[in-house]
Amino acid sequence: MFFALSKIIDFILLPISWIFILMLIALLSKKENLRKKALVANLIILVLLSNEAFVNFFQRQYESKEIQLKPAEKYTWGVVLGGGMIRGGRQNEQAIHVGETADRMIQPILLYKQGQIKKILITGGNTSIGKLRIDRTEESKKTKELMIAMGVKESDIFLETQARNTHENASYTAKKLANFSQKDSILLITSAMHMPRSIACFEKVGFKVKAFPVDFKKKDTPQGILSYAFPTTQNLDMISDLIREVAGFVIYKLVGYC
Repeated sequence: MFFALSKIIDFILLPISWIFILMLIALLSKKENLRKKALVANLIILVLLSNEAFVNFFQRQYESKEIQLKPAEKYTWGVVLGGGMIRGGRQNEQAIHVGETADRMIQPILLYKQGQIKKILITGGNTSIGKLRIDRTEESKKTKELMIAMGVKESDIFLETQARNTHENASYTAKKLANFSQKDSILLITSAMHMPRSIACFEKVGFKVKAFPVDFKKKDTPQGILSYAFPTTQNLDMISDLIREVAGFVIYKLVGYC
């Protein structure tokens, strides 16, 4: 129930939903004053939320900071949170195409080859909601296949395929590593934007993890004037993700998940 409800809330929080609703008000309202206010609000939303300077400011405030492990730092487990690593929706469901958050998969491979993590646990399962949402991606399984193809030993990769959200990622990982979590070191690997909620969820179930954020969206280097002057749909997408993530953290706090 919570999982399905969270997806409905996601839709409500999308700026594109606000734009659509305001456009309907502007088109259908018989009150001239209300129509004008809806159009002005729509313009403000579009200008601000598609502007790189505006979006990047908030991303820099929220995303976890990038870290570099010292050569001597060694971790038994690299726990990778799934979500967007594999692109689904293809007719050939056996083919493997990486998604937008493939950095969650690439960085653990590099850490493994450098000897800084010994084993990799991929957590994340099927996100289908009956016929409302059909997910045949098999992300964990296909991520494992790619990792093996890139040189990770099959015996060093473990899957947790039940979790559908961050709370379940933490809960099911705790069960999966019940015999190891107290004595073995754990490196938590997920997108920088998703890391604050992830750390809170894993600590809630008793883990003491080291954060290793990847898949950064923020830009720390100076950008040209043109990149701040022109609106882009990419910025609208990124602020949408940030709004959902912050809202998700707040909701998780309210229900006691973190």
